[in-house]
Amino acid sequence: MKLVLFCDYGLDDAAATADALAHAKEDGYDGVDLVAIGGNVPADIALRNAKKLVANLQYAPLPVTVVDTTDIPQPAEYLAAIHGGDGMGDLFEERACPSEVKKFEEWLAEFSGEYILISLGPMTLVGALLQKKQPAKFIFMGGNVSEVPNYGKYEFNHGVNPAVFAECVKFPHIAVTMDTCRNPRLNIQQKEIGEKDVMRRIVGRSRELTFGTGEKGCYIWDDIAIKYLRHPDWFSLWKGTDLDGNKLTVARYEHDKEYLDIINE
Repeated sequence: MKLVLFCDYGLDDAAATADALAHAKEDGYDGVDLVAIGGNVPADIALRNAKKLVANLQYAPLPVTVVDTTDIPQPAEYLAAIHGGDGMGDLFEERACPSEVKKFEEWLAEFSGEYILISLGPMTLVGALLQKKQPAKFIFMGGNVSEVPNYGKYEFNHGVNPAVFAECVKFPHIAVTMDTCRNPRLNIQQKEIGEKDVMRRIVGRSRELTFGTGEKGCYIWDDIAIKYLRHPDWFSLWKGTDLDGNKLTVARYEHDKEYLDIINE
């Protein structure tokens, strides 16, 4: 079984990727593909950040492929105030990437086998993979049912490309939405981060930047999708309809622990 992550590499994508790679071998995956897409940053910056992240993380050896989508036009922002000057918190050194890098078209043409799909950014390119082969599980961070939007009238990953979002959520899925993430137990803005392993460095930088942007809380959005993947028993599921009429199967966090207590679980 392969794990495929579509990430628009900002800080929460970095946390989610670090979390997934730290446990991928023990979770039984035989490889991880990181598809670097436009969203929080343009696709070329996302690609640079994906390679930088893989080069700086420590994880049990298994094949990791970085997928380059820069040849495909994609909508994107550059949210430096939220994600730092390099789009990923300015935390990691430039190092040679040890992983294979493939162009998206080549990767998609060759793609086969069972996989789990995690979408952590806009779904601009996700539909192409869903149409080729449906995953064993499809989990995404995006959308909202009852929470106040943060990007125009939408949650960011939904709002960057609403039409594509609507098509992708027709496939069986679990949605980790703004409603999921804005649980008081998951808010770390007023928490002391403590020891600085790689996850806490990323989370601490996310928290630090929220004080400059005036955010009313700090949630490591994308990593909650990884927590659902690894610990579905921490969540309940409910059916919701968003403002566009999209039917979502939404995860609700029910665990009694706070985020910093589960950060490396």
